[in-house]
This record gives sequence, C-alpha cells and structure tokens, in this order.
Amino acid sequence: MDHDPNRLNASISKRIRHACASCRRRKTKCSGERPVCFHCRRSRQRCVYEPYAMTIGDTSAALPPPPAAQDNSAILQRISMLESRLADLSDRAAPQALTSPPKRFDDEQCSLPPFPVLQSVVDTFFVHVHNRPYSCIQEASFRRKLEMGIVPHCLLLAVLASAIRFSTHEYYEGRKQEAMEEYAKRSWMSVVTEHLTVVDNLTMEVVQTANLLAIVDYTVGHVSSAWLKVGLAARISQDLRLMIDPSDALSSHEQEERRRVFWSGYLLDRLISCGKSRPLCFHDDDCHVRLPCDEKALYTGRVQTSHTLHELLCWDSKIDHDQPPSPFGLVILMASIFGRCTRYVYRECNTNKTPPWDTNSEFSQINSSLLLFESYSSSTRLSAVDTLRDNDSADRSESERVIFAHTLFHLSHCLLNHPFLLRLRLKPFGSKVPTSFSLRVLHAGAEHAHQLLDLLRDANEAGFPLESSFYSYCIVVVGGIQSLAFHYQASQNDPRSSNTLDYFHQSLSTLERLAGTWGHATNMTVRLREFHAQAHVLSSLFDPACVTDDLNAASVAALWTMLDYGKVGSRVSDSPNFSDLLLLNMPSPSSWVLGSDIFHTTPLGVEDTDLRVLDGLAPSTHFSRKVDTLLDPLPSPSFPTDARHAPSFSPPPC
Repeated sequence: MDHDPNRLNASISKRIRHACASCRRRKTKCSGERPVCFHCRRSRQRCVYEPYAMTIGDTSAALPPPPAAQDNSAILQRISMLESRLADLSDRAAPQALTSPPKRFDDEQCSLPPFPVLQSVVDTFFVHVHNRPYSCIQEASFRRKLEMGIVPHCLLLAVLASAIRFSTHEYYEGRKQEAMEEYAKRSWMSVVTEHLTVVDNLTMEVVQTANLLAIVDYTVGHVSSAWLKVGLAARISQDLRLMIDPSDALSSHEQEERRRVFWSGYLLDRLISCGKSRPLCFHDDDCHVRLPCDEKALYTGRVQTSHTLHELLCWDSKIDHDQPPSPFGLVILMASIFGRCTRYVYRECNTNKTPPWDTNSEFSQINSSLLLFESYSSSTRLSAVDTLRDNDSADRSESERVIFAHTLFHLSHCLLNHPFLLRLRLKPFGSKVPTSFSLRVLHAGAEHAHQLLDLLRDANEAGFPLESSFYSYCIVVVGGIQSLAFHYQASQNDPRSSNTLDYFHQSLSTLERLAGTWGHATNMTVRLREFHAQAHVLSSLFDPACVTDDLNAASVAALWTMLDYGKVGSRVSDSPNFSDLLLLNMPSPSSWVLGSDIFHTTPLGVEDTDLRVLDGLAPSTHFSRKVDTLLDPLPSPSFPTDARHAPSFSPPPC
C-alpha cells in the first residue's frame, strides 16, 4: 500500500466534498479516499461515508438517494472491511514488517499487532480470562465481529491488555509489561476521545472496555484509576438500562450478552469494594434483570428462563428444584451476600448498634444469608472439585464458577469472624460479651480459613487453574488469620501449631505462584511475610478473654492494611512496612520456629524445622514467651487445622 507523504498531502490539499463519519466525528481532515480513507486505513477502523455527510454547497446533496441505498450500505461496509484487510496485509508485507518487532509500542503504526498475533492473543483471552469469573464478552459474537473488522478499537485493545500477561507468543517476548501498559493506555484514550467526548456514543462496548481496564489497573496497583473506571462503567450501565431485563425484540444471544455484561460489572463492583470508604455502585433493590443462564443453554441457543436475584435472596421464594440457579447465578447470589458482608465489616463501629449475638443484628442476618447459599448449593466442596472435566468446556466453566462461589462463601465467613474485626465489634459491649459467642466466632474464622485453602488446593490438584486475580486477596486474608492462630498456639505450647504453620506456608506458596501472573499478588506476598514476622505481638486476638481489650493505633493500621483489598495489593513503596509501623525491635518467634529468616526462607521449606524446640526455648525466647504471656493472660482453645475432621469446640478449663 502506497503511503507516499507527497501523494497524501496532494490529496488533502484538494477540497474534500465528502468526509467519512469517523473523520467528521474526530474533527480530522479526511483524505476522501474510497472505500477507505487514509486515516481509517491507518488506524484500522471502519470507514463509512454517510449520505448526509456532505459539505455545504455540494449540489449533489439535493439529489434523492437511489432506491437500493439501504442494501448498498451493507455492500459498502463489506467492501470497506475487505479494503482494510488488504491494507493490513499490504502493510505486513512491507520490508520493515518482516524484521523484528519494534522495540517500543508507542508508535501509532503499532497500535495493533499483526493479525495472526492478534488472533493468538484473543484465543488466550477466552482460555485464561473469559469466565474467570467475569463473562462480559460473548465469545461467538466477538469472534464474528473480529472477522468482519467491526470490533470497536477500545474494546479490542482492552482485550489485548487483559490477555497479554498469559500470552506465550514470541512477538511479546520480554515486552509483556510494556505492551500491556501501552494497550491499556490507548484503549482508555479511545474511550475518552471516541465515546465520552462524543454525544450519544455510549455503548455496551464502552462498559465492557471500562471494566476490563479496571481489572488491569487494579492488579498492577493503580487502585484509584481502577475505582474510577468501575464507577464509570456502572453509570453507563445504568444509562443503557442494563439493570432491567432486555427487550424481547432482541435475539436470545443479544439478551444474554446484556445480562452477562451487567452482572459481570455487578460482580466486579462487589469484589473491588473490599475496603474502607469504598461504597458500592449497584444496590440490589435496583437490579431487576434476570440472572445469566447456564453455559449449555448459551452455547446451544436454547431459551432458558432464569431467576432474579430477588427471588434467590428470599427464603420463601418458590424455586423449582428441577431448575436450580445456574453456576453463574450462584456466583452472583454469593457476590450479593459478600457485598453485604463487606459493608458490615468495613463500616465504622457504632456503640449504639445491636450486639452481634442478637438475632436481629446485621451479623445474624448475614449468617442467615450464608445458610441460604448453602441451601441452593447442592454441591459440596469435594463434589464441586470432582465435577471438573477436561472434555467439555461448558461443564468445566460451570464447575469453576461453583469453586469461585464457594471461595466467596468461605471468605465471607473469614471476614465476618476475623479476630481483629471481632474485637472491634465487641469492644463497645465490654463485660457483657458472652464468652461462648467469642469462642464460637474465633473457631468459625479459623475453620473457614482452613476450608478455603483446602478447597483451592484440591481444585488445583484437580486441574483447576487459580487464574482469577481475586484469589490473591482471598489467600492473603486467610494467611493473616493462620499467622495469628499459629503465634497464639505456639505461645500456648499447642502441638497443633505445626499444622497451622503448614497451612500458613501453603497460603504463602500459593500467593507466590499467583505473583508470577499478577503484580498485586507480589505486593501481597511481601506484606504477608512482613506481617507474619511481627504477628506474635498480636496473638492475643485469638484469646477469647481479651476480645474487649484495646489495640494501639499502629496495630490497628497494620491489621486494616491486611484486610483492605486496595491497600494490601498496592505498591509496597506506597506505604511503610509492618516493622516500621509496629515499631518493633524484638526478634520474632516465627524466625526461630522456621529455623531461618522469614524473609529469605523457602515458603514450603519446613523439613528441617523441629517444632519441639518450643518445649525448651533459649533464654531470649523465654523472654519473648513472657511478653506473649502478658498479651495472653488466660489460655484459650486450640483450633483444628483440618475443618473436615474438626473436633467439638469447648471452652478451656478454668
């Protein structure tokens, strides 16, 4: 394709009587070439010359359109697509295209990779990103539009930015991070210049793009940017009325795509709001669209009438047992309960609130909703893992969603029964706190932490890839609970502390594996290691006799950091480490138990560890044991390490 600048300038110097729609919208001087102008061919966008796009003084504008104008427009679009493909092939045939890829991705000519590379990354997207757990793009529809060359530029770039971290194509060797950042930046600029600043050009593709870019931003530590994009996508979804059931005039596939785009945004809103001062964008009372159908119905085109979220949230709703909620529907149900849970645990405490052991309290009502989820979920933890199949992608996708729903279930219990959050909730009630309630809550927190890790371990062994970025947050919460439990058990000479330590190392090892894919998991790994090295001074959180004791401001800040999704995953340089935060100068018991420095030991390297050294500690260790005793004046029960064989939980002897 001839890109001679002299020829281009000569054509531009002429008076263009008819500019294409894209150039008119972007206020760019159009070259007027047909069927594809120079700017559209260079940016690989669809070039359309609308009948009304004539300049003033064009006498032909008064002529009526030919009778077959409507049919000709479809033909012209097809020709435009073919010309764009030919231009793309011609550009790739140029000598410079046959050389090694450019060193940087900041050249406009490199806004998209060669088509074979593009197809490879799209394949990667639908293998590693799609349905894990979001389903904001319909694969068949997207691939059809990609072949026709009509996928919006912003969405295509967002797909590339989302999938490139999983790509093994040699085109991106050594440049994944650079390419991901450049694609994400160009995608967002496309949203701003081609949609947000253009009247009435907000489409469902903009919602899809904003949500995908929010995930990219959040997982590299750009929390505020991701937060704004999620809010923007939510407002556009509401403006497009995605929260109500789509019109029957649309095809079944189009209706289902609208539902999945909305509920994927709803799910992202719930997951990204795990922190203080992070209010939800969507409220359940405003969501009237039906839940997504199951995957088999989607793939076969079978019309399936699904439930609404309001129906699933009611204990007395008449739901046919022959048509249970789809796995995606279970995820949304659990996301709703999880959102209610996070609003409760991250809310500032109020001394006038109903005590959590009261049956009318928010604590009790959330537990009731979690029981409701159990009633819908006929699959147990093991059966959910055992249903994973390699020969049926639809069944596998649904099984993975069941795993994710159960993960949210256990995470909700971990947050609801977290020892630190328990202390905040019980502090206003002082001596009125029933000891049995404290024991029950502490036991539940430790039990569900173990169950969540057992679930993910069994799923991984069954071939389920833990590729969702949110698993990192789940594991860092669980690891924090296990670290606190271990330090308390060790201070009580409980022999089961070794099993708890094994669970902690399993959390750390899983988090490190995720760090190979997600940047924020790397930050979480560093913070979990730092927390474990200092958590011995916080072990009294597991003492039921100390649930109303005060915590100093530094300890509170450190514990909140471990529970805030945005803070714990942010860049480590953006906040002080826990050693500085807690101002500790004493050695950590964890270093003696591990037999080496916690910051340099192998996560699973505990073969040389002999936990019986706790029975005969050196003088310096004995001094720290006395410090822990001051923090834990009364003994408390030990927590079982395997919830599947958990003994009955009883208070310690007096």
